[in-house]
Amino acid sequence: MRIFWPAVNLWLCCSSFLCCRGPAVAQGEEFYVKYILLIIGSQDADPGTDDNSQGLMEAFMAYHKAVLDAGIMVDSNVLGSFETATSVRVDRAGERIITDGPFAETREYLGGYYILDLPDLDTAIDWAARCPGARAWRVEVRPIQELGLP
Repeated sequence: MRIFWPAVNLWLCCSSFLCCRGPAVAQGEEFYVKYILLIIGSQDADPGTDDNSQGLMEAFMAYHKAVLDAGIMVDSNVLGSFETATSVRVDRAGERIITDGPFAETREYLGGYYILDLPDLDTAIDWAARCPGARAWRVEVRPIQELGLP
């Protein structure tokens, strides 16, 4: 989405609960709002037969091609298995706490993502609904806050 933003300093609250000061954006400077489509799988989901898995892979390949052909692709990747994850936390004393696997006690995991350059949330929802991950698991849509940092 192309937005013309006035020259202001922004205080943006990040997911880590720390506040990051965004730089001033020049008057009339253009920037794009991007959306991330997070493909959330479930450890409890039935992987199905090899034929179903093959069909799902083909559906993802067709979706990927459609995203590329539409010219909206910014980035996309499949993540390694949640079983290969390592979580890192630093306590108040500065000591690292390293845990094998995802930190959250949940049956869901982040399996992959698409970052798409789209005009608005409704269009992002449309693309998320087209994603095969929405039929097999679920797709979470979030706008990306660009801080304009180098």
